[in-house]
Parts: sequence; C-alpha cells; structure tokens
Amino acid sequence: MKKQISRILVVDDEQSMCTMLTKFLRSSGYYCESLTQPAKALGVLKKGGFELVISDIQMAGIDGLQLLGQIMEAAPEVDTIMMTGHTNYTYSDIVRAGAADFIAKPFMPAEMKAKIERIDRERKMQTELQELNIAMAVLLQRAGREKDDLRADIALNVKESILPYVEKLKKGRLGEEHHKYVDILEKNLLEICSPFLRNLSLQNSHISSMEAQVANFVKSGKTNKEIAALLGVSLNTVMTHRYRLRSKLGLTQKKVNLRAYLISTES
Repeated sequence: MKKQISRILVVDDEQSMCTMLTKFLRSSGYYCESLTQPAKALGVLKKGGFELVISDIQMAGIDGLQLLGQIMEAAPEVDTIMMTGHTNYTYSDIVRAGAADFIAKPFMPAEMKAKIERIDRERKMQTELQELNIAMAVLLQRAGREKDDLRADIALNVKESILPYVEKLKKGRLGEEHHKYVDILEKNLLEICSPFLRNLSLQNSHISSMEAQVANFVKSGKTNKEIAALLGVSLNTVMTHRYRLRSKLGLTQKKVNLRAYLISTES
C-alpha cells in the first residue's frame, strides 16, 4: 500500500530550483532532499523512504522521461511530478509516460503544493480501497465458511432426523410402486447431503437434469433395469442416457468404467 506523502526528493540540475523547492517544501511540513545530479537519483530511491519525486525533464546527462521510466521500474510505489520550461511537452505526454502530474516552469510554490496534496489524496483513497477489498475478502471467506456450515447442518439433520424414518418405510408393507417412490425419495435426500450432482453440473454444464439423475443412480450401483423402474422410463431410454453421459464426459474412446469415473468426481 502507498503511504501518505511525507518525504520528497527533488531532482533538477539547476541548483536554484532545488534550493527554492527544498526550502518551500520543508516549510510546508515535508522532509525534503534535492539532487542536482539525476544519475544519483535511482541509488537514493532504492534505499527507500521517499513517496514522491519532483523532477525536471530537460537535464544534463539524462532526460527526465528516461529517469521517470527508471523510477517506475525500480520504485513503482513512488509517485512523480515532472517539471519543464519547454513547450514541446504536453500534460498528456507526461501523464501517458507514467507521471502522476506535470507542472510547467515558471510556477508558484503554492501550485506545486496543490498538486502534491491532490496526489496525496489519491494515495489515501487507493489505500482505503485496498483496505476495503481486504475487508470484503475476509467477509466473503466468512460467508463461505458459514455456507459450508449450513450445508453440513442440513446434511446432518437429513441423515439423523429423516433417513431413519425412510428406512422404516422401506421395511414396511408397501406395494411395489410405493417402494419405488421411497427409493426415489431416499436418493433425492442423499443428493441434498452430497455435492455430487452440483459438482457434476458445474464441471459439465451441458449435462441435462435427467442425465444427472441417471449418473447419480449409476454411481450408487443401480442396474439399468433398476434405474428404469425408479425413473419410470424404458430400459432403452436409460441406455441412451448412459451413452450420452459417456460422450459428454469424454469417455467414449476410453476403457473407463462409468461408475468408477463418477465416483472419482465426488468431493
């Protein structure tokens, strides 16, 4: 995160500009150092401690835009205000090159201070946004854990409070048709407790709901005949769904058991 601006480095090959800015910025409450040799600027910045560089563009030995590029690479957390007295540079040219702001010489010290304060406000806003993003990530993680806890509670309640009575129904004197309904009820309840169908549909969004039901029965070890009876469809329909499942899961050219594959997808 970018810190608020408290330490500023001035780079200009004119000693008078360095002296004027250093005196003004110190009187404004900033720690300020200056360099008349731009080649030394990177070495100073690499030691850390500065949040802002104010640099001339036209300097002996190195162009200010070259220095700007080097600063962006070596110390990306440092903002830069570029200065120039030449009219062949525009505000958009300098900002596109990566500077936080641009000021034309000659300028009033108060104008420079206003630009520094604007950059400082933007840095503060960026920091607050980053902190907000971190807080949001924490909330999302907490919501995810609460969601998992809710799923676990539902699964526990189904297994302990409902499935035992379903088992008693299966042992009771029910007709063949009602036994089928109880089997379907049991399977649907188990699906609530298992992420299998959800994972299968997420990984393969082109799988239909009927194919997903067939997949669940195959995974549980039901035969084609049993699946047909449970779903109330023909044996050929079940075979068709099994073939489509193998095709959509990319198993048609592989010697892979469908049930074994489906079991492997369960998390």
